[in-house]
Amino acid sequence: MSFFKVDNISNALHKCGYQMRGYETMYNGHTGRILTSMIFLGPTYYQRLKHMVDDKIHSRGRGPVQILTRQPAEGRSRDGGLRFGEMERDCMIAHGAAHFLKERLFDQSDAYRVHVCEKCGLMAIANLKKHSFECRSCKNKTDIVQVNIPYACKLLVQELMSMAISPRLMTKDLKTLKEQKKGGG
Repeated sequence: MSFFKVDNISNALHKCGYQMRGYETMYNGHTGRILTSMIFLGPTYYQRLKHMVDDKIHSRGRGPVQILTRQPAEGRSRDGGLRFGEMERDCMIAHGAAHFLKERLFDQSDAYRVHVCEKCGLMAIANLKKHSFECRSCKNKTDIVQVNIPYACKLLVQELMSMAISPRLMTKDLKTLKEQKKGGG
């Protein structure tokens, strides 16, 4: 026992100026042959989508970070940060908001302090409690500088070094380096 009878719906469609059931061209899914008959097509079920503001709203100041990269976790369920992507970054660059970019993409994300040898450009070992610094590559203990870089950058440098690729972090500008080469050579 159906609440709606096909004849009643067909008559209602006819009163509104539509065909009662309409000749619709349909294909047999197994053979591919055209089936031509009186066919009534219509919605059989509607489901309301449950997208409510209370389910979507999310904000975060400080919160959990990923263990490996030390960057904010992802997703509302993990109390994660909101992604600041490439297009957002490009927009801020176009507006000239350099301080905002540094704050969002560095200070509030994964800022990290490393010590770099000024002579060879490799990361040095630092014992901050004893105030001792040493570059294992060139045995330098005096010309060590502190550099702030993203933790993900430090991780990349270490991964490259594990593959016998030694990226150098040059702490002096090119003009100073050229003057030193001219004076020393």
